[in-house]
Amino acid sequence: MRNNLLFVVIFLTIKGFSQDFEARSTPTIESKIIYKDGTTENGMLWLASSAFKPRLKLENKSGSKKIDFKKVEKIITDPDSENKRVFQYLNHNYNKFKLLVELIYLDEISIYIGSENNGTDLFYSEFDRETMREKFSRMKFDDIGLNTLKNSDSLELPNGKKMPIPIRYSYYYGSNFSLASGNSPAFQYYILKKGEDKLVLVEKNKRFLKKSKEYFKSCPTIMEDLEQQKILLSDLPTFIEYYKEICKTKNE
Repeated sequence: MRNNLLFVVIFLTIKGFSQDFEARSTPTIESKIIYKDGTTENGMLWLASSAFKPRLKLENKSGSKKIDFKKVEKIITDPDSENKRVFQYLNHNYNKFKLLVELIYLDEISIYIGSENNGTDLFYSEFDRETMREKFSRMKFDDIGLNTLKNSDSLELPNGKKMPIPIRYSYYYGSNFSLASGNSPAFQYYILKKGEDKLVLVEKNKRFLKKSKEYFKSCPTIMEDLEQQKILLSDLPTFIEYYKEICKTKNE
């Protein structure tokens, strides 16, 4: 009996570490889902395994339901608060698969953020989701005096405001907690022109023109200025205001 009990304890210990469990469970976030057919649902939303497998616990109902992301127009988290955020599943210019991205600035050219893991780090960027393994490693990382990683970034918007962007760093350990290193999910910025349905990645002029030369074909002036480096796509506040002044007004 004692041997059986010891075996169970060892098995559960190994299983716990192998799963790299989180210090807290996957958070659920109060959300409003707006579907493409105009209907809406409210409830507690979470992305347990993938940004493309959302589950929703409906208000005043037990259990949860799977959500088909292809039918979703937008997700609004904390919809009744000043901290609400807007997420969408959109196509982009680098492959045929959709991204879960966050809308952070709405204008003639809107700005979105996406993350390298298809959105889960971005969706939960305001939550502490460190695993116990990462916490121990971070403590070791801090002890050896290498705690130089920043916790947030910021983006200047065309309206003059600066938007803080939370960054959650992940920490990993070496063979016996003697080594530690850290990295963060890479956030990428995308733009979406009014009337378009495909995001384009914000990058250097040359790469943008090579990948998406047709995007601003209705405004030859801005295309020429991009080619001649008179304006940089990476300088989003200036670029968007320039587009509105040079391109939008001429087309009205």
